[in-house]
Amino acid sequence: MKNFVTIKPFKTFRKVKYYTFHVEERAQSETDAFFSTYEQVEDLTDDLNVLVTWMTEIGENRGATTRYFRPENAAEALPPPAYVMAELTIDKCDLRLYCVRLTDNIVILANGGRKESNAVQDSPEALASFRFANKMAQQLLKHKLDRGIDIQGKEITNLEDIDLWD
Repeated sequence: MKNFVTIKPFKTFRKVKYYTFHVEERAQSETDAFFSTYEQVEDLTDDLNVLVTWMTEIGENRGATTRYFRPENAAEALPPPAYVMAELTIDKCDLRLYCVRLTDNIVILANGGRKESNAVQDSPEALASFRFANKMAQQLLKHKLDRGIDIQGKEITNLEDIDLWD
């Protein structure tokens, strides 16, 4: 059965507004579920802090340019690649938070997981979120090409008109 997916605001910063996906009949958005899960994993506390640091840094100071995101097929992921993370003297992060970067001012966050190997297919905690984010990215790209997404600055003004399916 296919589930309807909506896009909802998540967090607004000076340069970037983050949105999140919400699958119908689930209690939490994808991003809330990610944070709820990984806030409980003690050995990933530093990694979670790295993600929050980069989300804030991108949102407040840098903007959501492509250099701050890892390409993940049609989707992207945070944190940025290692050479970018080194700018904040951070060298490693095992968590991935998948997302769709619509513009330099709009990012739609999905869910994520622990990346345990070079290939996401060998990382069971991250694989389902990777697939979901890519499915959403493909649908959003089609909407964008069909001019079905109205964007004004950091706002998606026609959220209720964007039909996505999981």
